[in-house]
Amino acid sequence: MESAKRIDEEKEQAKAITPRQKKFIIIGIIILLIVSVILSLVVLEIKKSKSKTLQFVSPTVKSFTKTETVSGRVVQSHTDTIYVNPGKGSINEIFVKEGDTVTKGQKLFSYEDPTIAAELGQAEVNKKLAETTVTQKKEQVESLEQDIQNANLETTSDPTDKTKTDTTKTKTKTDTTATDTSVIQSLQIELNKVKEELNAAELKVEQYTLEAEKLKAQQESLTVNSKNDGVILNLNQKIGQGFKATDKQQISIMQIASNEPFQIEGKLTEEEKAKIEPGQAIKVTSKVVANKSWKGSISEVSNFPMNNTSSNQEKNTKQATVPYYSFRATLDSQETLYPGYETKLTVVVESKDLLAVPETSIKGSGKSTYVYTLKKGKIYKQTVKTGQKSGKYVAILKGLKEGDKVGKNPSWTVRPGTKIDLNKK
Repeated sequence: MESAKRIDEEKEQAKAITPRQKKFIIIGIIILLIVSVILSLVVLEIKKSKSKTLQFVSPTVKSFTKTETVSGRVVQSHTDTIYVNPGKGSINEIFVKEGDTVTKGQKLFSYEDPTIAAELGQAEVNKKLAETTVTQKKEQVESLEQDIQNANLETTSDPTDKTKTDTTKTKTKTDTTATDTSVIQSLQIELNKVKEELNAAELKVEQYTLEAEKLKAQQESLTVNSKNDGVILNLNQKIGQGFKATDKQQISIMQIASNEPFQIEGKLTEEEKAKIEPGQAIKVTSKVVANKSWKGSISEVSNFPMNNTSSNQEKNTKQATVPYYSFRATLDSQETLYPGYETKLTVVVESKDLLAVPETSIKGSGKSTYVYTLKKGKIYKQTVKTGQKSGKYVAILKGLKEGDKVGKNPSWTVRPGTKIDLNKK
């Protein structure tokens, strides 16, 4: 009877516990569990720190770099675009096809200009006629000079007939001399005339020679040759024999992509241009080729902007222009890269050698960073100013010097003022 009564009383007491009280009981149990877990972790950490000896290292000099990431595209180092020249007539023949590899000086295509061909033919004929005249005049000059020489010899010769009287000799000699002189003068006049004609003919030869050479040069210019080694790209299939462009048209007939190593081109904002300049090292990656990178350097940065009009402006409002600056970069290797590939360039804009310590040595955060140092066998807390991170090391800008002893792996149980004997085993 009494036991039944006691059970009834306990039931009544259980009913007397409100939901609010139950909630507090549950919270209390949870807090006890959390505290017990924390205490267990603390005990484990203390045991670990006691079993693990604090190591000290000296700051070391490491190279730290600042980088800028920009986008670029793989291109041929140089591409020549060749246009149809309306002033050279119609297309006569195309000697290459798309994809052909050409060398410097190789024929690409030619023009046809009937006028030049006709003028060259006439100049060649005129030249031959003038050369024939020169030959004839030279022969006449030689003949006349020989006649004059013979006449002079006859005039200066002395009669040897001793049977004639002195008077007769004198008269005969006088008549002969007068006749010979008149003949010589006539021959000399004719010689001078022929020499003038010879000079005129020689000038004609020179004139027609120059005309022919000029027309030949014009005719040779009708054949277009490659200026570089490369590959034929974008051959205009609409252009064939007989095609002629008008003066107002600028029509591309083909492009020649250079065989030189590929380059990367892109554009920079004002802020990026202020940091990036020729000679800076780059690391190149591409989504197309996974797990591979290439090295190189910036080769060219333009000082003149190419304005890019914003397309997000309303039609009736004044459109703002954003200046961009083109750049080019060269690659040390281009294996598995091809023109057109989009790339990311990590540009080293600054490189410095700084003191550094292992990242595990740094405690605190923000402006309250510090390390533990060892001086005269005692641990001290040293405030430091940190910089960049490189791998497992952090740059120290202020607070340490070479030769200092810095705790490499201090646990939270380390306390300033603790004495440590590094020689003690």
